[in-house]
Amino acid sequence: MTTRYFFDGQEYDFEEYLIAQDYSQIILLADAKSNGFCIPILKQLVPNLANQVVVVIPDGEYNKNAATCELLWLELSRLHVSKNAVLITVGGGTVSDLGAYAASVFKRGISVIHIPTTLLAMVDASHGGKTAIDFNGIKNLLGTFHPADAIYVNSIFLQTLSERNIISGTAEMIKHALLDTEHQWNTIQDYTIHDFCQLDCIEHSITFKNNIVEKDPHDQHIRQSLNLGHTIGHTVESAYMQTNAPYTHGEAIMIGLEAELILSMQLFQFPEQIYIDFLQLKERLFPAVTFNQTFETLLPYLRNDKKNTNGINMSLLRDIGQVEYNVFVSENDLKNMIEELCD
Repeated sequence: MTTRYFFDGQEYDFEEYLIAQDYSQIILLADAKSNGFCIPILKQLVPNLANQVVVVIPDGEYNKNAATCELLWLELSRLHVSKNAVLITVGGGTVSDLGAYAASVFKRGISVIHIPTTLLAMVDASHGGKTAIDFNGIKNLLGTFHPADAIYVNSIFLQTLSERNIISGTAEMIKHALLDTEHQWNTIQDYTIHDFCQLDCIEHSITFKNNIVEKDPHDQHIRQSLNLGHTIGHTVESAYMQTNAPYTHGEAIMIGLEAELILSMQLFQFPEQIYIDFLQLKERLFPAVTFNQTFETLLPYLRNDKKNTNGINMSLLRDIGQVEYNVFVSENDLKNMIEELCD
């Protein structure tokens, strides 16, 4: 199934699409924040959604778990949602990940549509058909593949976000640039937050990711390149969730990218100058993001990473756009890298 895309200004087309699908029911899923800030905007943009039921879940990564899924399933059952219904997620990556996972198993799968309202969800989380919830303290340990029928991206929702939340989304766009071309990497070096939020920049990231996903929809080979920065990043995110100062996904991914570029230099002679350019970009956009975890603290999360096969695996770079995926990295190499990262 091919996912349909709608962008700013295509609200009428999106409404016509919803009508043409003849869904038995339309259920909106939002977290507390997106229900308060984004649902009212959406109902004005797409009047066909104005009178639909909204199911609200607690906001925050802490709630991306089986318990929240159970609450959602109970509510879908109470509403007598049929197999021909559609669940429309309205929110960030937590909402789209959890909503799609819940939809993928409810009555063996009901349709899902994503309306991402954060920059991170617009450029990454809502695309590619992966679903996930966290389990036993491990990020995205449970998941399925359940592609969306459609995705509606409107940058107006970015006006509802804090600056920290917007900046978090740039991490995935920076990752895409590292995996893309030297031209694209050089293009973003002087980007401001305003530049990253422009629709053409958002569409570029979406197109880049989708081109990879189309070649490998079930994550067997080339799609694993998109894991760059995520083995360490998810580990850092899981570890900091246990503290009083958790990092956003994007903040953790920036640490993950820094760590995995260090490993790329050590194992594949990745150019040091590009690493320096990355550090300058990180310092400019994420000046408050630091790292103070120990190897011993991170090791349990690393060993439980869902991407592991024989040992700890990750995607690393030889150069811009030259990725090696499913690379085995020894625990000794990881310990040395974490010591350098702390320094």
